[in-house]
Amino acid sequence: MVTPNSAGTPDSGTPNSGTPDSADCVVKTYENPIDCVPYAATSGNPAPQNPVDCVPKVATPGNPTPTPAPSAERGLVVDGVAVQFPRPLRQGPARVLDDVHLAVHPGEVVALLGPSGSGKSTLLRAIAGLERIAAGDVRWDGESVVGTPVHLRGFGLMFQDGQLFPHRDVAGNIAYGLAGNAQANVDHAHRVSELLELVGLPRFEKRSVTTLSGGERQRVALARSLAPQPRLLMLDEPLSALDRGLRERLTEDVARILREAGTTSLYVTHDHAEARTVADRVGVILGGRLAQVGTPDELWNRPATPEVATFLGL
Repeated sequence: MVTPNSAGTPDSGTPNSGTPDSADCVVKTYENPIDCVPYAATSGNPAPQNPVDCVPKVATPGNPTPTPAPSAERGLVVDGVAVQFPRPLRQGPARVLDDVHLAVHPGEVVALLGPSGSGKSTLLRAIAGLERIAAGDVRWDGESVVGTPVHLRGFGLMFQDGQLFPHRDVAGNIAYGLAGNAQANVDHAHRVSELLELVGLPRFEKRSVTTLSGGERQRVALARSLAPQPRLLMLDEPLSALDRGLRERLTEDVARILREAGTTSLYVTHDHAEARTVADRVGVILGGRLAQVGTPDELWNRPATPEVATFLGL
């Protein structure tokens, strides 16, 4: 067994001729004796004796340097992202997002709340890969996606107008979200029916989208966005085109749908009540910067700055 020393790292010992120290330890043939991965249970030893025990990483002829341990990051991480737009040459580029840091955990719904022009939709587009970032990184489960094409990121994006196809019926619009998706073995008819139940439109498969109300169209658009089971769903003011009464009713439904679907989500809105209803946490964006992130209660009870308090009407 490799035991931790006083600094919390495994004692290096002296690399031997290839004989394991015990049945629990892999052969100590590695380039850096203190490199290790977390101690793992095995069939012969189902439970580690010490939670901080670790075993050395194994070097091989093809890989003389041990592979780094897997990242503990899960979900979305926006790390110091900046986005700038061009202006007339003498003025230089205008920075519309500056040093944005945000983490969205698996299954969490985070709302981006801010006034018009604050940069919240630009942040969504940068995460999706539709805007080039000038600085920083965007990671999913610890892996950078900045160099990954938009269609390979596994992210979904729903716009405020829904962008449904008028020549397709409801089922055709939802199934379009599955077209070209890796889930070739998915029963499309079953998935469409399942999603219509989720969004509260059972047996709407054959309806023409031109006959639907505004709220029904947005439900269909949401179902289409959820169809391919994106690892991250981004919603850009999905209810802002609806009248206030309908928007208030549909907000509760969208909150329920996102929670039941369990999809990690970023939800852009300028409506305070909408953000409080839909989100587990809310990020306030002011002037291209993320001014504060917290639960709705934290934000409205303990705003971090006078600017945040003023924006929240406190």
